[in-house]
Amino acid sequence: MTQQEIRHAQSPLYSERVAPPRISDDRSQYADQSRRGHTCVIGAGLAGLAVAKTLRERNSTFTVLEQTSGVGGLWRSAAERVPSPGYAALHLNTSAKVSAFSYFPMPESYPRYPRHDLVADYLGSFSAEFGLNEHVEFETEVVDVARNADSTWNVRTRERTSGQERVRTFRHVVVATGHHWHPKWPEPAIPGAEDFPGEQLHSFDYHSAADHVGKRVVVAGFGNSAADISVDLSRLAKETYLSIRRSLHVTPKTMFGIPIDEIASAGWWARMGFEQQRRFVELVLRVVRGRLTDYGIPEPDHRIFSSPVTISDELLSRISHGDITVRPVIERFDGSEVVFADGSHVEADTVVYCTGYRIVVPFLPDEWYRNPAGQITLYHRVVPPHLPGLYFAGFIRPVGSITRLLEGQAEWIADLVEGSVILPDAAEMTEEIDRHLEGALRRYGPSETDSVQVDFAPYLETLLTERRARAGSSRAG
Repeated sequence: MTQQEIRHAQSPLYSERVAPPRISDDRSQYADQSRRGHTCVIGAGLAGLAVAKTLRERNSTFTVLEQTSGVGGLWRSAAERVPSPGYAALHLNTSAKVSAFSYFPMPESYPRYPRHDLVADYLGSFSAEFGLNEHVEFETEVVDVARNADSTWNVRTRERTSGQERVRTFRHVVVATGHHWHPKWPEPAIPGAEDFPGEQLHSFDYHSAADHVGKRVVVAGFGNSAADISVDLSRLAKETYLSIRRSLHVTPKTMFGIPIDEIASAGWWARMGFEQQRRFVELVLRVVRGRLTDYGIPEPDHRIFSSPVTISDELLSRISHGDITVRPVIERFDGSEVVFADGSHVEADTVVYCTGYRIVVPFLPDEWYRNPAGQITLYHRVVPPHLPGLYFAGFIRPVGSITRLLEGQAEWIADLVEGSVILPDAAEMTEEIDRHLEGALRRYGPSETDSVQVDFAPYLETLLTERRARAGSSRAG
């Protein structure tokens, strides 16, 4: 297996002035100084494994802390009956070819869009192949991260089985927990929801259509989870309704037989200007899909690439076959009835809210990585300007596969950890973040999650440029 050169890049992010870091003044509890040269990687999902593999390759000393009993993150949890962003019907929306690490392809026996358990097996094989398991402490929950006056980090953990807590000191901390673990519910609550006699759950708690056989189910939302879950339910539920608050563009997983994520990462695509890309996709969608209004879905109030798209090969077909009925946003509940904005109403047994997630890192103060408006404020989506030695991996939402971007982030983080690349001063980093936020606001609006949107090729190129331009001795020490 030959290792390929990992290309990196960055993109302008969004940020605001970050409050001064919290300084721990109880030094007596931090007795374990053996870890002071270590890097702590929090999370053993896709992002955490990318960082761990790169650090091991650089001969860096590191420890990975993982709160579950195995590697794989949401892909592993999807097979288990535990609350999770994953569910039994979850498959990759990006192809196996570009979703795999560039230096460790998925098995040829895998389908183009593998199911969650195959992805989990792949990540387990990846971790074993590169000797990462020996660096992972499983069943270890991170409770708190505090910064010391000497710029080291105290990480307090709790062993999930025994409840025993421990505090260790690290030189660098990489947050690789992902951002799909804190469900966002409708706010304010829908009138009458408290008196609805049926079941109300978030997609985070949804596992399988087998739990809803013969029921009348309303799915609220129109992102990828809403599409997947409504399609899944339509096979076993008595009735499935898809309630749409804001319409989005619906794209198939392939165009002209080519996975759309492979198009997004292709050189010919990157050479097109943004408006050319937009016109190309709009034309193709009109030809292969037609108008969304033909399926009872309102046309989006924005052009494509001005918001995330909904990727599904089955949703429009299930609607066309009458297995899913489209309705507007839920206006209120009236007993067991769900009343929609157009005045129509249906009896329902269950409502599944596919209303997204908040980006929350529970063991860090919010002001370390977000501004008062809720937008994430990281230099090139990785570095908080005023907190040297703290990094975030995977806090992005790309158009295309995330894996190559994680490789780019991991290489840059490893550069910073070993001191081969410097960071600009905090003011320059903050200016970059502000530029990104302004661009995200113009393109997507003031959304927390849209502020982490990145375009595949430009982001990679930015990361690579950053690494090349700032080679030298590290400012972060």
